[in-house]
Amino acid sequence: MLELNRMWQIISYFYFAISAILFGVVLLRPKFFWPALFFAAVFEAGLMANGYTFFDEISIGAILLAGFIAVMAGAVHFYGRKERGRDILHQFFFYLFAAYMMLESARGLFILSSPEKIRWVLFFAMVGTIGFLAAKKNFPVLEPKKLALLISGSLSVYLVYYLGYGFFTEIFRKLSRFSIQPGEWPTPAYALFPLVVGIPCAFLLIQDQDKKSFYRWIGWVFLILAVLAGIYYNARMAILTATACFFVYLPRIGTKKILFLAASFLIAGSIFFLVGNKEKLIQANMDFFEDSCKSVQNLFHWTDSSKDIDRKVHFEVGFTSIERNLSTILFGYGFRMHGYVIGPYLRASFIEKGSPGLASIVTDNESTEGFTALLVDTGAVGVILLSMNFLLVAYKIIIQNGNPHKLLILLVLAFAFFWLPIINMLDAVFFYLLIMPNGLLLQLSRYPLKTGFA
Repeated sequence: MLELNRMWQIISYFYFAISAILFGVVLLRPKFFWPALFFAAVFEAGLMANGYTFFDEISIGAILLAGFIAVMAGAVHFYGRKERGRDILHQFFFYLFAAYMMLESARGLFILSSPEKIRWVLFFAMVGTIGFLAAKKNFPVLEPKKLALLISGSLSVYLVYYLGYGFFTEIFRKLSRFSIQPGEWPTPAYALFPLVVGIPCAFLLIQDQDKKSFYRWIGWVFLILAVLAGIYYNARMAILTATACFFVYLPRIGTKKILFLAASFLIAGSIFFLVGNKEKLIQANMDFFEDSCKSVQNLFHWTDSSKDIDRKVHFEVGFTSIERNLSTILFGYGFRMHGYVIGPYLRASFIEKGSPGLASIVTDNESTEGFTALLVDTGAVGVILLSMNFLLVAYKIIIQNGNPHKLLILLVLAFAFFWLPIINMLDAVFFYLLIMPNGLLLQLSRYPLKTGFA
């Protein structure tokens, strides 16, 4: 345990060093504000030490501080711009959502009498501030091609780290790769959530018309790493996202690239087969595809079978636990209160469904998935405000003229929304970057028709 604590200390120092570097970069070169912020949000979304995922917040907070210093020093100026009605409406709902979440966070802080919960008030203040800066477009934004490269490149480094950590754990520590979650890493559904935008970025990069460009290679490398990570960590949602994006983009990929992709996975799979335990690898693949098939089946026929019953029960108790009165239906119990509220409902539901073992391990402060957490903490108002931001992003993508990637980006937006019943992403800044005014998805959707890139 002492060695593990020491390792966490070293990892934490490394993450803090990244924050300091990003702060210095933005302070000296304010034009790198958005590249630094996107890098921190993407690379650090799943980083964890000693059971906590807050390093993205620290880095992004440092970047925001550097940005404000640049504004105060006169290096960046705010200008008034005439904005369209849909943009104003989107900003209104995003700011309202951020303000509402700040109030719910403050409410949870006072109910729990827990001063450290001030973190969530600051978190949503930071999210609202980022949305404001994105909407006003005062800091230079990346052209879509470079933005896709930044996301794919950052996530490639992240996936190498994530895969390497798993290999190190199994080979040198003689532990299962799944033993690192949660604690050293979050669950795969959380850790691989950034793939929801990384995968389409990779598909966009491999469409680069310059045959000598390294952009395509970055796209291929990331795509291979993403699928390998999904299979290695049994992340069914990540594989489902990659598969759906692949079929949507299939007409634009071409036969040669499909064959290249198939050959790449065949070679990578052969390496795994030759250097690993063959019997375990075969069994793991069979289990993975069986789980994936059951997961797809559960999307259409969510029965009371043992597979994913915990997620089903958590989804159901989100509604039953707020039915106490009109106040809880509308406003919930306060942010981060869900863990204390849903416990009794979970135990009763698990017993009713014939799973006393699951009922026995429910704690007094139970963690849950994103949709249930949002509903219990913030009520119908919070769910509606968040949903409105998703709908407005979808509307703005749909009405764009000359955008050949509408279906792909809309698919990504849908996956981001339906990720909420799978895992709780409400504490990741990256999640809100997808739906804020002039956010990641809206920036990525602005590709000219001819080349696919600006």
